[in-house]
Amino acid sequence: MAAIRMGKLTTMPTGLIYASVSVHATKEEEPKKQLVKPEQLPIYTAPPLQSKYVEEQPGHLQMGFASVRTATGRYIGWCKGVYVFVKNGIMDTVQFGKDAYVYLKNPPQDFLPKMGVITVSGLVGLVSARKGSKFKKITYPLGLATLGATVCYPVQSVIIAKVSSF
Repeated sequence: MAAIRMGKLTTMPTGLIYASVSVHATKEEEPKKQLVKPEQLPIYTAPPLQSKYVEEQPGHLQMGFASVRTATGRYIGWCKGVYVFVKNGIMDTVQFGKDAYVYLKNPPQDFLPKMGVITVSGLVGLVSARKGSKFKKITYPLGLATLGATVCYPVQSVIIAKVSSF
């Protein structure tokens, strides 16, 4: 029998129970409205004659946040600078790659023979410096490849020499 009564109690809509409680509660808490004159509000009272302005001192929490902010400010600024530097470098590299792709997709007629001359002169420098010091192993290939590029591209070589002030 107890199980049957439980079933009947749970089938009653719970919304009606809450609605009746909330209506009952609002009728009990309804205060009487009393009007207050503006002169009675604390905002309209004159300050005492003996008052003086005192600067508010920051609390421990504010001081902690300020110290963290000043300590991390330099690092955040540094990170922003590094981010901008890296971003610009990546953007320049991507643009260089796109330009090189467009150039190599439709190269001029004499491009491959000139690249062959520059490559062979660099390889000759590499072979001639194979038993030399580290200085020779670096300068010979670079020097001969630069000489080959100067022979193949004389106008660009003059412009680079003027800009770099050699």
